[in-house]
Amino acid sequence: MKLLFTRFPLESSLGGAEIQTISLMEGLLGRGHAVVFVGSCPILLQLCKERGIPAIELNIGPPPVTKWGAISFLWRKAAMRRKLLDVLSGFHDLDAIVMLSLSEKFLATEEMMRHGTRVFWIEHDSVGRWLTRNPWLPKLRSASNLATTVTVSELSRKIFLDLGWDAARIVAIPNGIDLKRFSSESSDSSVSSESSIKIACISRLAPEKGVDLLIEAVQNTKNIQLTIVGKGKEESRLKALIQSSASSILPSVPNLQTLYCSHDIFVLPSRNNDPFGLVAAEAMVLGIPVVVTDACGIAGYLEDGKTAVIVKAGSSETLREGIERLRDPAVRKRVRDAGKTFAEEHFSLERMIDRYETLLRKP
Repeated sequence: MKLLFTRFPLESSLGGAEIQTISLMEGLLGRGHAVVFVGSCPILLQLCKERGIPAIELNIGPPPVTKWGAISFLWRKAAMRRKLLDVLSGFHDLDAIVMLSLSEKFLATEEMMRHGTRVFWIEHDSVGRWLTRNPWLPKLRSASNLATTVTVSELSRKIFLDLGWDAARIVAIPNGIDLKRFSSESSDSSVSSESSIKIACISRLAPEKGVDLLIEAVQNTKNIQLTIVGKGKEESRLKALIQSSASSILPSVPNLQTLYCSHDIFVLPSRNNDPFGLVAAEAMVLGIPVVVTDACGIAGYLEDGKTAVIVKAGSSETLREGIERLRDPAVRKRVRDAGKTFAEEHFSLERMIDRYETLLRKP
């Protein structure tokens, strides 16, 4: 197949969306498909260069995801469309175009379909006011009837269904983990019986991620060490909330696998829609039991008390209760083993690429 990927984000950082996109492109390329990237995402452009994936840098202007961006899109869209279609017209006999951001979904979906190219929209981002209150939402909803929308969880799929998407044109494909990269062969398979519990959390430091609730959950709890890894606008406020030397916030760590494997529990405390929760899947693959909230897309694939501990979002108390459930080493081992087996089977990178390849091949 001849496949074209596009992404024109408002801003870009190395996160789950970028990791999953480059992994998918690289995986499809490795299976003999022709893959090209066109866009303004600096992270993906750099990753394509490093991994030998053909890429064309193109800047068509900011997407309509801010108040001013949505208003100015009214008179910017014609020039943006011409600039985009001029480049896309240079690609012939495409089997499919995979769109990852809002601009090209508005600007090129109808034109690509008119030329016989199948259109796929991948939705990695959390749905917020930028979409639900966007004045262009009705036009996007209409355009979605010409494309197949792919979400990364059933939770995200339901959100788009509630926004009016056609159920027959939207599917959920969970994110994938490179099992070769996240290998647990070198990790300690034993479960600590010590009373002190080490908890890890990797998250962008933003209100919707609920890191403040996790800090509150362990604040007055004995024998818990909390390590938070992440950056964001909430960093100063979160550091001010920490009252114990047993809790810390680090901007980064040299090796994620080492971080996961040196902790007893991984917690993803998202208070609002978190489309998937890639870090929780990574922890599970490495045999670390996880606590996730029901706002995390990954929770929809898991079973509470069996493959993970799932708690209600938005509460420090429910997070504390979830952590307490894993204090018992026997419970921790049971959840760890079942979670690892499930993650390896359902969240592997190869499984994800299989699902996309099957979808892309469908007539």
